[in-house]
Amino acid sequence: MALTGNHVNNELIKFRRTAATDFLRKTRLDPFMGNDSTSPIVRMSDLAADGKSINVPLVTQLTGPGVGAGTLRGNEEQIDSYGFPVYADWARNAVANNRAVNKESSFSIRSTARSLLSGWSKRIVRDDIVDALLSIPTAAAQANRLTGVNGGNRVNGIKWSNATTANKNAWVAANYDRTLFGSVIANNSTTFATAAANVDSTNDKMTAAVGSLAKALAQQTGVDPNNPGVYNGRPKITPWQQKDTDQEWYLCLVGSRAFRDLKADPTMYQANRDARERENSPTSKNPIFTGGGLIFDGIYYLEIPEITQRLLLKGIGASSIDVEPFFLLGQAAMAYAMGQMPRPTQLEDGDYDFITGMGIEAQYGVGKIAKAPMATSGATVGDLVDWGMVTGFVSGVANA
Repeated sequence: MALTGNHVNNELIKFRRTAATDFLRKTRLDPFMGNDSTSPIVRMSDLAADGKSINVPLVTQLTGPGVGAGTLRGNEEQIDSYGFPVYADWARNAVANNRAVNKESSFSIRSTARSLLSGWSKRIVRDDIVDALLSIPTAAAQANRLTGVNGGNRVNGIKWSNATTANKNAWVAANYDRTLFGSVIANNSTTFATAAANVDSTNDKMTAAVGSLAKALAQQTGVDPNNPGVYNGRPKITPWQQKDTDQEWYLCLVGSRAFRDLKADPTMYQANRDARERENSPTSKNPIFTGGGLIFDGIYYLEIPEITQRLLLKGIGASSIDVEPFFLLGQAAMAYAMGQMPRPTQLEDGDYDFITGMGIEAQYGVGKIAKAPMATSGATVGDLVDWGMVTGFVSGVANA
């Protein structure tokens, strides 16, 4: 029996009009951004009308003893203030094609481009915030701002990837009371490479104890450790509080490798196993099952995979292991200055309407807030102290 077949040109082939795209993570930081200075990441819209930068006023607490029944006139205390500048830059992208391509495509290029451009604008903000976590603050405008080189630069300060050895050493020396290398304070050094080389893969993994030590450092900032009760004039890292409560919290942003070790820490695992509620669908709330954020000792730990992807420090630890940074944030640790919200754009002069294009543009700047003494004019890297953040470095070995 002869069966009739189809000629290849007569076989029906269908294409979906909607294209599938790869995964794009959200920042996960939106709940910790706010318009007031009590948020870990302060959102500022002062540049919406005009201006190239905004100065964030920083004021430390009064530290003097005051007077009792003696004469107050002539014994007034000076307010120590500083204005930290945050500069904005543009972020723009577009997709162009012509009528012939549009007509012959199996999927809608315009609707796909619109979705991809929206995703790009979210990704670029997320990545800039992550890069700013380990940036070294400066008082000058960031390199490549408004130049178009390498896509411009909205990250204030010096990106870690561009920092010199001198930059890193000056930063770690200026922030001696708010940096932590591994599991013990004794690992610290004013030479960054020396301190990082003390981080090993056995004793210096990310654990609940390491997070609590970073919290202890934050709590003791602003006080001279060698003179109890004496304030040293350095910025005090202030915990943030949920509305209508007096519970103090710190936000700890952790990369994937450090978060892996934190989840496996017996103290953290036992707390999630034994101290969490067992009612009300625990499998949808307990991080043992969900892999979500962890809470211990007043610290909310949030996994940010982009910290590993963008900030992993290759081969700088003991025995050349990888080292991964983590970041403990209090109030006003970072600034996100918005000049223009993302808005759609389109190509207006495209070859007699044959070429079409659509784009997106936004203007913003993001940076780690830092303070220099009021008497310092033209603050350099060694003068600026991170205002609301403890930066830690732990073992970041790859998965076996």
